[in-house]
Amino acid sequence: MIFFKLHINCIAVAIIFLFSCQSLAQTQQQLVWPPPPQKARIQHLQTISSLKDIGAEEGFFSKLFNFIFGTESSDRWLEQPVGIAVSNNQIIYIADPGAKCVHILDLKNSNYDFIERADNHTLISPVGIAIDSKGRIFVSDSQLKKVFIFDNNHKPLSNINYEFIRPTGLAIKDNKLYVTDSGNHSVIVFDLNGKYISSFGKRGSGTSEFNYPVHLTASNSIFVVDAMNHRIQAFDNDGSYRFSFGRVGNLAGHFAHPKSIATDSDGNVYVTDALMDNFQIFNNRGDLLLVVGSKGIEKGEFMSPSGIAIDRQDNIYLVDSLNKRIQIFKYLK
Repeated sequence: MIFFKLHINCIAVAIIFLFSCQSLAQTQQQLVWPPPPQKARIQHLQTISSLKDIGAEEGFFSKLFNFIFGTESSDRWLEQPVGIAVSNNQIIYIADPGAKCVHILDLKNSNYDFIERADNHTLISPVGIAIDSKGRIFVSDSQLKKVFIFDNNHKPLSNINYEFIRPTGLAIKDNKLYVTDSGNHSVIVFDLNGKYISSFGKRGSGTSEFNYPVHLTASNSIFVVDAMNHRIQAFDNDGSYRFSFGRVGNLAGHFAHPKSIATDSDGNVYVTDALMDNFQIFNNRGDLLLVVGSKGIEKGEFMSPSGIAIDRQDNIYLVDSLNKRIQIFKYLK
């Protein structure tokens, strides 16, 4: 009897030990920045490398994708992903000029769709995306020199009648659409029906001047990626200059090839850099907080990261361009 009790106790201890080891292993497997023992602020959640990762490879749209592009969607679906946006119901939109379409991923329902036409236009180089509160989709095509508007069922509504030179980044705030026109070195402002309101910026390196602005985001300020000046400029809603941060270089806090920008619920500013293969996080005054990622193919590593978007739950969606995948992170408060 004593032996039986000891044997049971040993089994119980072994089970507890195994569960403890498993829990420890799961904790150790979590990829976070900064690493322990510091308090984690960013956690890697998921990598989407193919439609298999969302369980949509056998769906109707996946088969249609195979027919159109002549490839196995589960093996290759993103061609040259650039821009990204996330709707309020967490549907992901990815601008892909290589595939000449906008990919649409519904993670909750494991659905895939895409947009390749806007009325009588076939998309050539979609690069920027924004979603308004009604679910309407705004897509910039840098080669067609147009910004197209689609309804929440992905049907074309209209395009903005304006003489863009090279429209790229899009952002929406307070019922206004902000567009970076890289070729015109300026930011153009419209209402959400496409009516022109104002513009600001010209080519140069001074305050309120740009050298190929490529992207922007709108939160407490309008933050513009001033790419070839290797800096971020911040403006009020009316385009009045506030401040700037960053300079050319490959050190933390510097920019080598800044590509895209987003803000989290605390107003922190995230900037991707295609040459440094990371994204850097700054507070809303431009002070560096954290650097995330390095060059590579593993999770949390990047090859020419491009678009970035952050949803209301502080999930961070990043286009890992040359790895042809999307990585999802979480801002931990």
